[in-house]
Amino acid sequence: ERKRSVLARSDVLAREQPLTMIRRLFTLIAVLLCVLVGTCQLVEAKKQRNAPHEHKGKLTPYSPGPFDVLKLGPKDEEALSQNKAVMKQIPGEGGKGNEGGRAICIQDVNAPKDAVWNQILDIDHYVGKVNKLKECKNYVVKKNGDGTSTIKTKMVVGVIPGYSYEYYCDHIYSP
Repeated sequence: ERKRSVLARSDVLAREQPLTMIRRLFTLIAVLLCVLVGTCQLVEAKKQRNAPHEHKGKLTPYSPGPFDVLKLGPKDEEALSQNKAVMKQIPGEGGKGNEGGRAICIQDVNAPKDAVWNQILDIDHYVGKVNKLKECKNYVVKKNGDGTSTIKTKMVVGVIPGYSYEYYCDHIYSP
């Protein structure tokens, strides 16, 4: 009889052990998931994607009027006479080119002035007209008291697959 009760207990223990192990395993998995989810939420909360960038723009705004530093040579004039565009680099403020700079495209267009300005100011429709531009949207368009217009634009350029460059422009149109 004693032998039977020991066998009966070991049968019960043998049935309970797998259930206990499975319960412990599920408990461990649940705890790990909670830790992982909690960690992911903490990491995500550290980056504030809508916060303004630490600098307020590194480029000096253009002044209205002709470019002082832009010089066209005979080859440039020849290209323009053949309806070709001419690209020019304007050095950064230090003049050596290692502080950045700007690029400008010059092209003669045989069209009325209003038609040209309508195309230039139609910034919301640049996607498809400008190579690699993925997004272009005005987020502020307002008339100023002095007759100028302020146009603020977000632009996203697809540089290479999987990498894009997002920037913001503050345009002032002086008719």
